[in-house]
Amino acid sequence: MDTLEAVRAFQREHGLAADGIVGPETWRRLIEAGWALGDRLLYHRRDMLRGEDVRELQHRLGSLGFHAGPEDGIFGPLVRAAVEEFQRNVGLKVDGVAGPVTIGALRRLHRDHQGGQVAQLREREAMRGLSGRGLAGARIAVDPAHGPDDPGDIGPDGSREHELTWQLARRVAARLSAHGAQAMLCRGAATTPSPSERARFANEQGAELLLSLGASGSTSPRACGPSSYYFGSTTFTSPSGALFAELCQAELVTAGWLPDGRCHPVTWTILRETRMPAVVVEPGFVTNPGDALRLREPGAQDELAECLVRAVERFLSPVPAAGA
Repeated sequence: MDTLEAVRAFQREHGLAADGIVGPETWRRLIEAGWALGDRLLYHRRDMLRGEDVRELQHRLGSLGFHAGPEDGIFGPLVRAAVEEFQRNVGLKVDGVAGPVTIGALRRLHRDHQGGQVAQLREREAMRGLSGRGLAGARIAVDPAHGPDDPGDIGPDGSREHELTWQLARRVAARLSAHGAQAMLCRGAATTPSPSERARFANEQGAELLLSLGASGSTSPRACGPSSYYFGSTTFTSPSGALFAELCQAELVTAGWLPDGRCHPVTWTILRETRMPAVVVEPGFVTNPGDALRLREPGAQDELAECLVRAVERFLSPVPAAGA
Protein backbone atom coordinates (compact mmCIF):
# COMPACT_ATOMS: atom_id res chain seq x y z
CA MET A 1 0.00 0.00 0.00
CA ASP A 2 2.88 2.40 0.80
CA THR A 3 4.34 1.81 -2.67
CA LEU A 4 0.96 2.34 -4.32
CA GLU A 5 0.46 5.66 -2.51
CA ALA A 6 4.02 6.73 -3.34
CA VAL A 7 3.41 6.06 -7.04
CA ARG A 8 0.13 7.96 -6.96
CA ALA A 9 1.75 10.89 -5.16
CA PHE A 10 4.51 10.98 -7.80
CA GLN A 11 1.94 10.89 -10.60
CA ARG A 12 -0.10 13.70 -9.07
CA GLU A 13 3.01 15.84 -8.59
CA HIS A 14 4.06 15.34 -12.21
CA GLY A 15 0.67 15.85 -13.86
CA LEU A 16 0.01 12.21 -14.73
CA ALA A 17 -3.08 10.06 -14.24
CA ALA A 18 -2.88 9.02 -10.57
CA ASP A 19 -3.79 5.38 -11.13
CA GLY A 20 -0.86 3.90 -9.21
CA ILE A 21 0.25 1.93 -12.28
CA VAL A 22 3.86 2.29 -13.41
CA GLY A 23 3.13 2.23 -17.13
CA PRO A 24 5.43 3.53 -19.89
CA GLU A 25 4.68 7.22 -19.26
CA THR A 26 5.13 7.02 -15.49
CA TRP A 27 8.32 4.96 -15.92
CA ARG A 28 9.79 7.56 -18.31
CA ARG A 29 8.95 10.34 -15.90
CA LEU A 30 10.53 8.45 -12.99
CA ILE A 31 13.77 8.21 -14.96
CA GLU A 32 13.62 11.88 -15.93
CA ALA A 33 13.05 12.90 -12.31
CA GLY A 34 16.39 11.36 -11.37
CA TRP A 35 18.37 14.11 -13.14
CA ALA A 36 19.28 17.28 -11.21
CA LEU A 37 20.66 20.36 -12.93
CA GLY A 38 24.43 19.95 -13.19
CA ASP A 39 24.43 16.13 -13.24
CA ARG A 40 25.21 16.05 -16.98
CA LEU A 41 25.92 18.21 -20.00
CA LEU A 42 22.72 19.48 -21.57
CA TYR A 43 22.68 20.10 -25.31
CA HIS A 44 20.45 19.74 -28.34
CA ARG A 45 20.49 16.46 -30.25
CA ARG A 46 18.13 14.61 -32.57
CA ASP A 47 16.97 12.29 -29.77
CA MET A 48 16.29 15.20 -27.43
CA LEU A 49 17.44 15.09 -23.81
CA ARG A 50 14.62 15.05 -21.28
CA GLY A 51 14.56 15.39 -17.53
CA GLU A 52 13.94 17.46 -14.46
CA ASP A 53 17.34 19.09 -15.03
CA VAL A 54 16.15 20.40 -18.41
CA ARG A 55 12.94 21.74 -16.84
CA GLU A 56 14.95 23.58 -14.17
CA LEU A 57 17.23 24.98 -16.88
CA GLN A 58 14.16 26.28 -18.73
CA HIS A 59 12.83 27.80 -15.51
CA ARG A 60 16.10 29.57 -14.70
CA LEU A 61 16.45 30.93 -18.23
CA GLY A 62 12.85 32.09 -18.23
CA SER A 63 13.24 33.87 -14.90
CA LEU A 64 15.99 35.94 -16.52
CA GLY A 65 13.86 36.80 -19.55
CA PHE A 66 15.18 34.24 -22.03
CA HIS A 67 12.55 32.33 -24.00
CA ALA A 68 13.26 28.62 -23.47
CA GLY A 69 9.74 27.46 -24.38
CA PRO A 70 7.16 25.85 -22.11
CA GLU A 71 8.76 24.19 -19.11
CA ASP A 72 8.31 20.70 -20.53
CA GLY A 73 11.71 19.27 -19.63
CA ILE A 74 12.67 18.71 -23.28
CA PHE A 75 15.92 20.19 -24.64
CA GLY A 76 14.69 21.34 -28.04
CA PRO A 77 15.69 24.15 -30.42
CA LEU A 78 14.13 26.88 -28.25
CA VAL A 79 16.18 25.80 -25.24
CA ARG A 80 19.37 25.73 -27.31
CA ALA A 81 18.66 29.23 -28.65
CA ALA A 82 17.96 30.51 -25.13
CA VAL A 83 21.20 29.00 -23.80
CA GLU A 84 23.13 30.59 -26.68
CA GLU A 85 21.53 33.99 -26.05
CA PHE A 86 22.30 33.75 -22.33
CA GLN A 87 25.90 32.82 -23.06
CA ARG A 88 26.21 35.74 -25.48
CA ASN A 89 24.81 38.15 -22.89
CA VAL A 90 27.16 37.12 -20.07
CA GLY A 91 30.28 36.82 -22.22
CA LEU A 92 30.64 33.03 -22.27
CA LYS A 93 31.57 30.82 -25.21
CA VAL A 94 28.43 30.53 -27.34
CA ASP A 95 27.97 26.83 -28.00
CA GLY A 96 24.40 26.14 -26.78
CA VAL A 97 25.71 23.61 -24.26
CA ALA A 98 24.64 23.95 -20.62
CA GLY A 99 27.78 22.72 -18.87
CA PRO A 100 29.31 23.61 -15.49
CA VAL A 101 30.34 27.16 -16.47
CA THR A 102 26.98 28.11 -17.99
CA ILE A 103 25.01 26.51 -15.16
CA GLY A 104 27.20 28.25 -12.59
CA ALA A 105 26.49 31.61 -14.23
CA LEU A 106 22.76 30.84 -14.26
CA ARG A 107 22.78 30.00 -10.57
CA ARG A 108 24.58 33.25 -9.70
CA LEU A 109 22.07 35.32 -11.66
CA HIS A 110 18.87 33.38 -10.96
CA ARG A 111 15.87 35.47 -9.92
CA ASP A 112 13.35 33.96 -7.56
CA HIS A 113 10.12 34.34 -9.52
CA GLN A 114 8.01 32.50 -12.05
CA GLY A 115 10.19 31.48 -14.98
CA GLY A 116 7.29 30.42 -17.16
CA GLN A 117 6.08 34.00 -17.63
CA VAL A 118 8.21 34.59 -20.74
CA ALA A 119 6.91 31.49 -22.49
CA GLN A 120 3.34 32.33 -21.50
CA LEU A 121 3.67 35.85 -22.91
CA ARG A 122 5.03 34.46 -26.18
CA GLU A 123 2.17 31.98 -26.33
CA ARG A 124 -0.40 34.73 -25.77
CA GLU A 125 1.15 36.70 -28.64
CA ALA A 126 0.80 33.63 -30.86
CA MET A 127 -2.83 33.28 -29.71
CA ARG A 128 -3.56 36.81 -30.93
CA GLY A 129 -2.21 35.75 -34.31
CA LEU A 130 -4.63 32.80 -34.40
CA SER A 131 -7.57 34.91 -33.24
CA GLY A 132 -9.60 35.75 -36.31
CA ARG A 133 -7.84 33.06 -38.30
CA GLY A 134 -11.12 31.28 -38.94
CA LEU A 135 -11.62 27.69 -39.99
CA ALA A 136 -11.01 28.19 -43.71
CA GLY A 137 -7.51 26.94 -44.49
CA ALA A 138 -6.63 26.27 -40.84
CA ARG A 139 -4.38 23.24 -40.36
CA ILE A 140 -5.90 21.14 -37.57
CA ALA A 141 -4.58 17.82 -36.31
CA VAL A 142 -7.29 15.46 -35.05
CA ASP A 143 -5.75 12.79 -32.85
CA PRO A 144 -7.69 9.59 -32.06
CA ALA A 145 -5.94 8.19 -28.99
CA HIS A 146 -4.60 4.61 -28.77
CA GLY A 147 -4.96 2.04 -31.58
CA PRO A 148 -5.58 -1.68 -32.13
CA ASP A 149 -2.31 -2.70 -30.42
CA ASP A 150 -3.01 -0.41 -27.46
CA PRO A 151 -6.81 -0.32 -27.17
CA GLY A 152 -6.97 1.90 -24.09
CA ASP A 153 -9.80 1.44 -21.64
CA ILE A 154 -12.33 -1.32 -22.32
CA GLY A 155 -15.85 -1.21 -20.93
CA PRO A 156 -17.76 -4.14 -19.43
CA ASP A 157 -19.89 -4.23 -22.61
CA GLY A 158 -16.75 -4.59 -24.74
CA SER A 159 -16.54 -0.93 -25.82
CA ARG A 160 -12.95 -0.20 -26.78
CA GLU A 161 -11.53 3.26 -26.41
CA HIS A 162 -9.45 3.12 -29.59
CA GLU A 163 -12.51 2.26 -31.72
CA LEU A 164 -14.64 5.03 -30.22
CA THR A 165 -11.90 7.65 -30.65
CA TRP A 166 -11.39 6.63 -34.28
CA GLN A 167 -15.12 6.86 -35.06
CA LEU A 168 -15.37 10.28 -33.43
CA ALA A 169 -12.15 11.57 -35.01
CA ARG A 170 -13.38 10.71 -38.49
CA ARG A 171 -16.58 12.67 -37.90
CA VAL A 172 -14.71 15.67 -36.51
CA ALA A 173 -12.22 15.67 -39.40
CA ALA A 174 -15.02 15.43 -41.98
CA ARG A 175 -16.88 18.39 -40.48
CA LEU A 176 -13.73 20.50 -40.22
CA SER A 177 -12.98 19.78 -43.87
CA ALA A 178 -16.54 20.75 -44.82
CA HIS A 179 -15.88 24.14 -43.20
CA GLY A 180 -12.73 24.60 -45.31
CA ALA A 181 -10.14 23.52 -42.74
CA GLN A 182 -7.22 21.24 -43.57
CA ALA A 183 -7.93 18.41 -41.13
CA MET A 184 -5.33 15.68 -40.69
CA LEU A 185 -5.73 12.47 -38.67
CA CYS A 186 -2.74 11.53 -36.50
CA ARG A 187 -3.25 7.81 -37.03
CA GLY A 188 -5.14 5.35 -39.22
CA ALA A 189 -7.80 2.86 -38.20
CA ALA A 190 -5.34 -0.05 -38.15
CA THR A 191 -2.23 1.70 -36.81
CA THR A 192 -0.99 2.33 -33.26
CA PRO A 193 1.62 5.09 -33.26
CA SER A 194 2.88 6.11 -29.83
CA PRO A 195 1.87 9.46 -28.34
CA SER A 196 5.34 10.79 -29.21
CA GLU A 197 4.93 9.68 -32.82
CA ARG A 198 1.51 11.30 -33.06
CA ALA A 199 2.87 14.52 -31.56
CA ARG A 200 5.78 14.47 -34.03
CA PHE A 201 3.34 14.01 -36.91
CA ALA A 202 1.33 17.06 -35.85
CA ASN A 203 4.50 19.14 -35.46
CA GLU A 204 5.92 18.08 -38.82
CA GLN A 205 2.63 18.77 -40.61
CA GLY A 206 2.60 22.33 -39.30
CA ALA A 207 -0.69 21.94 -37.46
CA GLU A 208 -2.00 25.15 -35.92
CA LEU A 209 -4.21 23.29 -33.42
CA LEU A 210 -4.34 19.75 -32.08
CA LEU A 211 -7.55 18.14 -30.83
CA SER A 212 -6.84 14.78 -29.21
CA LEU A 213 -9.80 12.52 -28.49
CA GLY A 214 -9.90 9.93 -25.72
CA ALA A 215 -12.33 8.31 -23.33
CA SER A 216 -12.06 7.97 -19.58
CA GLY A 217 -11.98 4.77 -17.56
CA SER A 218 -12.46 4.00 -13.88
CA THR A 219 -12.65 1.07 -11.52
CA SER A 220 -16.04 2.45 -10.49
CA PRO A 221 -18.86 2.03 -13.03
CA ARG A 222 -20.53 5.09 -11.51
CA ALA A 223 -17.84 7.50 -12.74
CA CYS A 224 -19.21 9.41 -15.73
CA GLY A 225 -19.17 12.67 -17.66
CA PRO A 226 -16.77 14.66 -19.83
CA SER A 227 -13.40 16.20 -18.95
CA SER A 228 -10.88 18.21 -20.97
CA TYR A 229 -7.13 18.51 -20.46
CA TYR A 230 -4.34 20.93 -21.39
CA PHE A 231 -0.60 21.13 -20.72
CA GLY A 232 0.25 22.43 -17.27
CA SER A 233 2.79 21.68 -14.56
CA THR A 234 3.75 23.19 -11.22
CA THR A 235 5.71 25.96 -12.97
CA PHE A 236 4.02 26.46 -16.34
CA THR A 237 0.49 26.44 -17.73
CA SER A 238 -0.37 26.78 -21.42
CA PRO A 239 -2.78 29.74 -21.71
CA SER A 240 -3.89 28.75 -25.21
CA GLY A 241 -4.38 25.12 -24.18
CA ALA A 242 -6.41 26.18 -21.15
CA LEU A 243 -8.68 28.40 -23.28
CA PHE A 244 -9.13 25.70 -25.94
CA ALA A 245 -10.00 23.13 -23.25
CA GLU A 246 -12.53 25.48 -21.63
CA LEU A 247 -14.25 26.05 -24.98
CA CYS A 248 -14.46 22.31 -25.69
CA GLN A 249 -15.76 21.54 -22.22
CA ALA A 250 -18.36 24.32 -22.36
CA GLU A 251 -19.74 23.01 -25.65
CA LEU A 252 -20.04 19.46 -24.29
CA VAL A 253 -21.77 20.54 -21.09
CA THR A 254 -24.15 22.83 -22.97
CA ALA A 255 -25.09 19.90 -25.21
CA GLY A 256 -26.00 17.83 -22.15
CA TRP A 257 -22.86 15.75 -21.66
CA LEU A 258 -22.91 15.68 -17.86
CA PRO A 259 -21.82 15.82 -15.11
CA ASP A 260 -19.16 18.43 -15.82
CA GLY A 261 -15.76 16.88 -15.07
CA ARG A 262 -14.12 20.28 -15.76
CA CYS A 263 -10.72 21.10 -17.27
CA HIS A 264 -7.40 19.97 -15.82
CA PRO A 265 -3.69 20.72 -16.39
CA VAL A 266 -1.62 17.58 -17.10
CA THR A 267 1.77 16.72 -18.60
CA TRP A 268 0.68 13.88 -20.90
CA THR A 269 3.03 13.24 -23.80
CA ILE A 270 0.63 14.32 -26.55
CA LEU A 271 0.29 17.74 -24.86
CA ARG A 272 3.88 18.02 -23.68
CA GLU A 273 5.49 17.34 -27.05
CA THR A 274 3.22 19.23 -29.45
CA ARG A 275 4.14 22.77 -30.46
CA MET A 276 0.70 24.28 -31.01
CA PRO A 277 -2.38 24.88 -28.82
CA ALA A 278 -3.49 21.36 -27.88
CA VAL A 279 -6.16 19.66 -25.81
CA VAL A 280 -7.30 16.16 -24.91
CA VAL A 281 -11.08 15.79 -24.71
CA GLU A 282 -12.63 12.75 -23.02
CA PRO A 283 -16.43 13.02 -23.48
CA GLY A 284 -17.31 10.14 -21.17
CA PHE A 285 -16.30 6.91 -19.45
CA VAL A 286 -16.25 3.64 -21.39
CA THR A 287 -16.54 1.96 -17.99
CA ASN A 288 -19.90 3.62 -17.31
CA PRO A 289 -22.82 1.78 -19.00
CA GLY A 290 -24.70 4.97 -19.83
CA ASP A 291 -21.68 6.85 -21.20
CA ALA A 292 -20.49 3.83 -23.17
CA LEU A 293 -23.88 3.36 -24.78
CA ARG A 294 -24.04 7.02 -25.75
CA LEU A 295 -20.45 7.08 -27.04
CA ARG A 296 -21.21 4.15 -29.35
CA GLU A 297 -24.39 5.67 -30.77
CA PRO A 298 -23.80 7.25 -34.23
CA GLY A 299 -26.20 10.12 -33.57
CA ALA A 300 -24.43 11.00 -30.33
CA GLN A 301 -21.06 10.82 -32.11
CA ASP A 302 -22.40 13.29 -34.68
CA GLU A 303 -23.50 15.57 -31.85
CA LEU A 304 -20.09 15.36 -30.21
CA ALA A 305 -18.36 16.15 -33.48
CA GLU A 306 -20.54 19.24 -33.96
CA CYS A 307 -19.74 20.40 -30.41
CA LEU A 308 -16.01 20.05 -30.93
CA VAL A 309 -16.04 21.79 -34.32
CA ARG A 310 -17.92 24.70 -32.72
CA ALA A 311 -15.23 24.88 -30.03
CA VAL A 312 -12.48 24.98 -32.67
CA GLU A 313 -14.38 27.68 -34.56
CA ARG A 314 -14.80 29.74 -31.40
CA PHE A 315 -11.09 29.43 -30.61
CA LEU A 316 -10.20 30.71 -34.08
CA SER A 317 -12.82 33.49 -34.08
CA PRO A 318 -11.91 37.16 -33.58
CA VAL A 319 -11.85 38.39 -30.01
CA PRO A 320 -14.54 41.07 -29.57
CA ALA A 321 -13.18 44.56 -29.06
CA ALA A 322 -13.54 46.08 -25.57
CA GLY A 323 -17.00 47.59 -25.15
CA ALA A 324 -18.35 45.83 -28.25
